[in-house]
Parts: sequence; structure tokens; C-alpha cells
Amino acid sequence: MITDETTKHSVYQNVLKTAQKRLEQAIPGSTEGAFAHLSLAAILNLLFLLRGEWGSIGDYVTTQRALRALIGDDLLWAEPKTPTTTLELVH
Repeated sequence: MITDETTKHSVYQNVLKTAQKRLEQAIPGSTEGAFAHLSLAAILNLLFLLRGEWGSIGDYVTTQRALRALIGDDLLWAEPKTPTTTLELVH
């Protein structure tokens, strides 16, 4: 398991970005950022559901275990934070 929080978060961001792009490619007609609100675990679940082939259950378990060991359950299941926008009314 990665103990350095900066490295752990960097690995999480890279895997999340890659998984989001693969899911966008797997679903025809989806737009960029369409799955930005999903957790990494949810994105991986959808990818394996849509693209699963023979042996994919083993690959799924291996992928989940590896990510849990690298980044932990908290980041794996965390929903990405959406940037908050503030509106300022000008009179």
C-alpha cells in the first residue's frame, strides 16, 4: 500500500482519468466528462459489465484488489468532488 498521501492521490487521479476515458469510449454517444460524477469503483464496475469477456471475473477481482492495496477503499469508493461555482449578482 502506498503510504505517501500525495503519491496515493496522484495514482488515484491517473487511474480515474484513464477509466473515465475508457468508459466514454465503450459507450457510443457519451460525451467527455459524462461519468465524472461516479466513483472509481463504479466506473470500473460499469467497464467490466460492458466490456467483460471470458476470464473477466478474475481480471475484475485482480483489478479491485490491486487498487484497494494501492489507494485504499476510501479513494476507491469516493465520489469525485465537483467544483463549486459561486454566482455573484451585480446590480
